[in-house]
Amino acid sequence: METAVLDPSCAKCGSAVVLVSEGRSAASRALLESLPSGVWRYRALLPGVADEDLVTLGEGGTPLLRAERLGKELGLRNLLIKDESRNPTGSFMDRGTTVLASVARTRNVKELSCETTGNLGASLAAYCAKAGIVARIHVNPNTDQGKLYQMLAYGADIETSPTWTRERSVLGVTAANPYLLEGEKTTGFEIVQDLEWKEPDVIVVPVGTGGHLSMIWKSIGEFREAGLVEGPRCRLVGVQLREHALGSSARRRSRFLAGFPLAELAESEPFFRKEAGRAIEQSRGLPLRTTPGEAIAATGLLAKTEGIFAEPSAASVVAALAKAVREGQVGSAETVVCVITGAGLKDTKAVSRIAKETRRIGPQTSFVSPSPQIGETKLAILRLLYKRPGYAYDLWRTLRAEKRITTASVYQHLLELEGFTMIRKKGAVVARGRERIMYELTRRGNDYLRITGRLEKAELTLP
Repeated sequence: METAVLDPSCAKCGSAVVLVSEGRSAASRALLESLPSGVWRYRALLPGVADEDLVTLGEGGTPLLRAERLGKELGLRNLLIKDESRNPTGSFMDRGTTVLASVARTRNVKELSCETTGNLGASLAAYCAKAGIVARIHVNPNTDQGKLYQMLAYGADIETSPTWTRERSVLGVTAANPYLLEGEKTTGFEIVQDLEWKEPDVIVVPVGTGGHLSMIWKSIGEFREAGLVEGPRCRLVGVQLREHALGSSARRRSRFLAGFPLAELAESEPFFRKEAGRAIEQSRGLPLRTTPGEAIAATGLLAKTEGIFAEPSAASVVAALAKAVREGQVGSAETVVCVITGAGLKDTKAVSRIAKETRRIGPQTSFVSPSPQIGETKLAILRLLYKRPGYAYDLWRTLRAEKRITTASVYQHLLELEGFTMIRKKGAVVARGRERIMYELTRRGNDYLRITGRLEKAELTLP
């Protein structure tokens, strides 16, 4: 196993390790136009993988859509949407995971492991299932249940404590993995090729970890070096939620959150901030920030104008672009590509928030709300929270005294109860370097216990 795979950081400067493409001389417009669309169209510019080791679910080849209605709302005449939500698991991560899984199979890796809040874990689980590789996913307590259900459906082993096994046949994956990054650069390749080998004036990308943005810039550089593209020279606009500004510290976010909506969006910490900042600077672009509330509003605007339902963290590009146009940082006649990185239905908490803010339901409309399936474990959790709010770990300690139950199982029940809107996050604290989420009963959960007469064991108390 190569050192770069297991430890994808430079020992000298701490930056991510980025692979050097060796197939630029073999790539030509004629060759690329003759191949089927998708990530592996750009095989000459990707790490070498034998045909029999290729692990693909048909990723890439996502549409570049003209967004006339949204453009009119924003004041742009040439707005396009690169819709990455069309990938197999609903996010751009599939571009990287197909390359990573293929290389892993080539190197006889038996197990892939990662720590995740969602999209990376869902994608890794799917491609491991296709490759016949074990996927062990360490989930963050903030992981959305929609993404968690994806991981479970693909057969991944779900854990809640980050204790990776560093054996030779086990690969611990982070968003900094160089093979993962190589696949992500194909977003940029497709944008340029779909524009008939011309760069747009502006590409707007959520920063996230900073990796996707950096690799889009790398892809444009590789096309330039191969002589495949014509001007104009595009500018990169990187968009972050306000509390995740480039250069911010994760520790500043670790204080008690008191239900702050940013916690629900689960945006990745930008540990590629140096690379992302360098890409923005080299392209003469700019970093932009927006708020969680603006990102959620942009989700609705994108859906209503263009029929694309995105995660709020992905739709943040729309909110930021609106500001940039108003302030004259992006011209109305420029060709602008917004990269929508993930699908909205993967983020059930965001769906719930958007639904609560919608006011288009008439007074005569009625809904039949199905009764959730509340088993004994969920019922015990509701009874505990009826007494007072509690942390997940404390809930597990109390339940463990009565029945055999794992911490992963408790987190799963909490996610499902949150989906039923019977509990909610009250806040979080950091203890011993780990975030602890506090839960409390909602009115619906309280009413459920009272109406069904299920309070007979509410004398249970937390330690």
